[in-house]
Amino acid sequence: RGLKVRLYADSSPGTMFATHPMTVDAASGIWSFTAPSASVGGMFYLYEAQVFVRTSNRVETNVVTDPYSVSLARNSTRSQIVSLGDPALQPRGWAKLRKPYLGAPEDMVLYELHVRDFSAADNTVPPGQRGTYAAFTRKRSDGMKHLATLGLAGVTHVHLLPSFDFATTSEDKSTWESPSFDVLAGLPADSTEQQALVGATADRDAFNWGYDPLHYNVPEGSYATDPDGAARIVEFREMVQSLNQSGLRVVMDVVYNHTNSAGQNPNSILDKLVPGYYHRLNGDGNVLGESCCADTATEHAMMEKLMVDSIVSWAKHYKVDGFRFDIMGFHLKSNMLKVRAALDALTLAKDGVDGRSVYLYGEGWNFGVMANNGRGVNAIQVNMAGTGIGSFSDRIRDAVRGGGPFSPR
Repeated sequence: RGLKVRLYADSSPGTMFATHPMTVDAASGIWSFTAPSASVGGMFYLYEAQVFVRTSNRVETNVVTDPYSVSLARNSTRSQIVSLGDPALQPRGWAKLRKPYLGAPEDMVLYELHVRDFSAADNTVPPGQRGTYAAFTRKRSDGMKHLATLGLAGVTHVHLLPSFDFATTSEDKSTWESPSFDVLAGLPADSTEQQALVGATADRDAFNWGYDPLHYNVPEGSYATDPDGAARIVEFREMVQSLNQSGLRVVMDVVYNHTNSAGQNPNSILDKLVPGYYHRLNGDGNVLGESCCADTATEHAMMEKLMVDSIVSWAKHYKVDGFRFDIMGFHLKSNMLKVRAALDALTLAKDGVDGRSVYLYGEGWNFGVMANNGRGVNAIQVNMAGTGIGSFSDRIRDAVRGGGPFSPR
């Protein structure tokens, strides 16, 4: 029913804001606000939306961050106005970064790792950089020397577990709690005490696989040396640059099939702006959670657009070399083909990126309401054959390890 933008001078919780009405273009449905000057750069903002909420049966005023945020305050409390094309946010040599040679997609050899785990216990990395993007720039560290050695042995790509902004890890490092490695190492190898100690602080430590998306277009802040503002942008780019210089391309694990939450819950964003649209619903109008959390509906045009735009942003502005789609079968084949076409349109001359060299692959599993093309031709193994978009082979996996993906070993 209405949309306003709140502008803040900084990210401090107590900072006052100025509220500006936004106007809607009837033809396109786009809401916009034009600042009176360019002085808003670096400021923070939130949307104030008036929407009808079915669960409360009334119009609610929701104050939320921008789903298209490209920079954030610590703990994602506000969106920040920055330009990803700003030279100040680019590492030296970024514009001329050269990619390691790759003859063909079938030559790819992937090494999967977790950004934090890569260096969290690496004593050859300065303490303030352990567990961060910055650790990848320490080429003389044990971790980077090991990755370089793997590259010489044939590894071509580092596959990063989800590294976009996710919901359930605090970006305020002063709040982190966990048992020390020394204490854990001092316990007997057959002890159950290690698990008990780790479990006691599991909700307050720094570890998270990252499969709980909050903002798709912003690097995760807990992996930055400073999560408040644009430092995470620079540091993610420095990580990609350093890995490329070490002979390794970079793949991102992406999770567009669900968000951490929906409805009026604290970590809900999309559903607070357009209730009932961005998520997949059952016959009763309730949000499905077959992927684990609130399933997104990429069969809807604007959720598809968000996914396509996000992938293009990571490829163009962060020079990511490939994307691994979590539960790809929950997307339509047409969604994936539009991602492929959007990447193919990126050129070195126009965008600084050869989009055709960016590889796409994912989990083409067939289940849930999407099974057997339940909501349209979905992106499962049999449907994706011949597209050039890869699918994991559960047949080879199960033949090697036995049973299904969740069977005991």
